[in-house]
Amino acid sequence: MFKKEWILTQEDRVFARKLAIFTAFLIVLFFIYSVADVLIVLFFALFLNVLFAPFLNMLNRARIRDGFWIIIIYLLIILFLVVVFFAIIPIFTKQIIFLFTQIWDNVNNLKTAYETWWLEWLWIPTYLRWVLETVDFWSLFSSIKDNAKDISVYVSGNLKNFLSSWAGVIFSFTSAIFHFLLVLIFAFFIALERKNVRNFFYKALPENASKYILSREATIVSTLSGWFRWQVILGISMFFATLLWLLIIRVFWIKIDEFFSLALISWMMEFIPYIWPIIAFLPALALSTAFWIKWVITIVILYLVLQQTENNLLVPYIMSKTLSLSPFAVLLGMSIAASLLWIIWIIVAIPVISVMQIFLDDYFKSKKKQ
Repeated sequence: MFKKEWILTQEDRVFARKLAIFTAFLIVLFFIYSVADVLIVLFFALFLNVLFAPFLNMLNRARIRDGFWIIIIYLLIILFLVVVFFAIIPIFTKQIIFLFTQIWDNVNNLKTAYETWWLEWLWIPTYLRWVLETVDFWSLFSSIKDNAKDISVYVSGNLKNFLSSWAGVIFSFTSAIFHFLLVLIFAFFIALERKNVRNFFYKALPENASKYILSREATIVSTLSGWFRWQVILGISMFFATLLWLLIIRVFWIKIDEFFSLALISWMMEFIPYIWPIIAFLPALALSTAFWIKWVITIVILYLVLQQTENNLLVPYIMSKTLSLSPFAVLLGMSIAASLLWIIWIIVAIPVISVMQIFLDDYFKSKKKQ
């Protein structure tokens, strides 16, 4: 018996090579999916380091240690978030209390309205009143009251689903806080070792990519830090503008006690361009609708003035100092970031698009030269 020898042909070798590459690609994808949370935390930690690197480098030249100022920056960030959190809570609590008060008052007045002038109150036409007067609505209300036990059983049966959904919300909130703390911890140690991290990053890249990014490093860092600096300036400007206008309208006896909270919301929403006026306007509208129509009209006019002031004066002046992005590119990037990733990615959409624009401009310039 002769043994049959297996000889790989050229086609078999090509197929085996492609199969190995495809298998390795799947393994890499699975690995990235498994450690996606860690990679996201690492991305935001690196992003924070790029934003604050120029400031820390300036302090290094003055022979001031990084650790002290990093802790100061973290304390300021945490203080700002705590102030915002406790400033926004009164808006929601006030509206919830007002809502339940209105519901309770309407329920208490239901019997009185039925026994006295409920037909006139509902603006029932005269030719229909004689039909409705023959219906014993009080018996209907009593029937609903008698079946309240069955209703409570139904509610109790669905309480488990309600609590499970709230458990998911609490878990998501806890997870977000945990990831936020991880970002701060990672960013702290990366900032302390940023020179070593930078050198490792360039060594890990291919030689051509490393040389290119090294040549564009100053432009990228300048773009990102400039975006953050002017974004903070724009937010502070809108904070004081909103605060000033809300204090001015108090002269007309439209007293909104939460003016400081609304101004803080306007500041925070500045990091979400083009959409911020709608988001910042909603809490103010919710507060005003609880009172007179005069409040609603005044608040609408106020936020229109603020939005036009920002779009026509502040944004053209401030953003011309840093970025030159079209609104379409910004909205498209924000929509993709919100759809595929977390909602927090909307905030970093603009700086990411700005960096991509640098790469694309260089690519098109090199194509033209060729």
